[in-house]
Amino acid sequence: MATYEASGLLAQFIPPPGAVRLAKKPALPSGGGTMGLVYTKVAQDVRYWRVRGNPATLLAWEKAHMPRTFSRQDVLIGPPSWNTVYSLPPVPRWYAAREINAQFYDVGGGETVIMADAMVAWVPARPATEVIPASVKVVTIAGNSTTGPEQATITAAPTVLRLARYVNELPVSTVGGAPCPSGWGFTLTFRDAAGGPPVAVAKGPGGCGVVTFRLNGKDQPDLMVVTDQASYDSTILNIAGLHWKLP
Repeated sequence: MATYEASGLLAQFIPPPGAVRLAKKPALPSGGGTMGLVYTKVAQDVRYWRVRGNPATLLAWEKAHMPRTFSRQDVLIGPPSWNTVYSLPPVPRWYAAREINAQFYDVGGGETVIMADAMVAWVPARPATEVIPASVKVVTIAGNSTTGPEQATITAAPTVLRLARYVNELPVSTVGGAPCPSGWGFTLTFRDAAGGPPVAVAKGPGGCGVVTFRLNGKDQPDLMVVTDQASYDSTILNIAGLHWKLP
């Protein structure tokens, strides 16, 4: 499925007029590439073209002709490559990231080589053994330096179960091998009874949208916030009926 999605992304990339498709990767100037998150579950499709013209002009042409459904971000402007990343929104439970990394290389002689690398990070399913059980009856929500020093304990069964369901719906994180900034949102501690041992602890999101998760005292695979920290924090407070002020 992710492979087809990557090919579908690349089909939306239209090279400039006169571009000739290359059968294999050509020799490229060193020092190019992009910086960003590295995902562990990825499908890719890459194509190369050669065309007359300078990279900056061709990059501008591409920006004017990419579908408006893509957002874009320039990541490297200048020798040896001129790069723009075009992104589509993630698809909850399916795709954590969908993007085309377009790189334009000056190869001399008035010619440019274009690389379009479509990448789709897919989300593996969470096993039933790695979710908060429906037996929990208490949840404590604690803030920190980012979300405030507040702490609240909730025992209303519908609210506790809604919070547990929200955490259970987070996908397994596929972010790996990339330095992420520190910082945590909330710590949610679920128990079967007030004063009982923690059944599950969800802490986050931290850098790169990662939520750490413990179940019955054992670390589980990290989870991932597909939207952003502000949306996650607001949803937690809305479900809990709390009116804490967020930065």
